[in-house]
Amino acid sequence: MLFGLQEETGEDVSGKVSDVLLQLNLKPKVDVCRIGSGVQSTSKDSADRKPRPVKVTVASSAIVKEVLSRAKYLKNCSGFRGVYLSPDRSVEQRAEHRKLVLELKQPGKRHFIKGNAVVSTEKND
Repeated sequence: MLFGLQEETGEDVSGKVSDVLLQLNLKPKVDVCRIGSGVQSTSKDSADRKPRPVKVTVASSAIVKEVLSRAKYLKNCSGFRGVYLSPDRSVEQRAEHRKLVLELKQPGKRHFIKGNAVVSTEKND
């Protein structure tokens, strides 16, 4: 799943996803589609709307692991700073991950998710 990829009328989603993957030095064959209904609106709120996620399908789990391992480098790419990659999760996995994310919001320490658990370390400010 790819989040934060800007959405435009009449866009080439496949081309945009290929550009993202090229920034990661990858060229896998992918099938892509936007998730959700693309409600067309001409009002001001259409610019403020969050872009819909993109479902990216690749041939093997090895490619998925490679893409996800390189996803952290997108924050250094000027055109893709707001683009995030996430593994496709089942409903149960999403609920469990949501609980872990809520645990992350505790002040005072640096928290991150590792191996389906929240790990905390002291902040180095």
